[in-house]
Amino acid sequence: MLKGTGIDIVEMEKFTKIKNDNDFIRQILTFDEISNLTSKNMCEGQVAIIFAIKEAVLKALGWGLTFGSYWHDIEVSDEGQIKLTGVLKEQAEKMQVSRIHSSHSFSKNYVTAFVLLEG
Repeated sequence: MLKGTGIDIVEMEKFTKIKNDNDFIRQILTFDEISNLTSKNMCEGQVAIIFAIKEAVLKALGWGLTFGSYWHDIEVSDEGQIKLTGVLKEQAEKMQVSRIHSSHSFSKNYVTAFVLLEG
């Protein structure tokens, strides 16, 4: 059963400018995500994809910025698998979410991410 959907689109240009902003990177990405990116010579495309997926997850859970930012409660693996922790995991459990599916696409100028919550 469908429990929620979320979609996000971001401009690559913004991530070209902020990929070396360590404060932003540490705010948005988990330690493991940073480690994975660093081992691959972090590029703005990878950061933009993770950011867009996390935004789509927040939207699918109905957890907008009005509730605060919980970036570290969402972890995106290299394969696009999503792991929730903390308050967002609790929200997913309340919604009876059993699986999270994600997909993304990108071009020279944009990254789009789509998330589907299944229960």
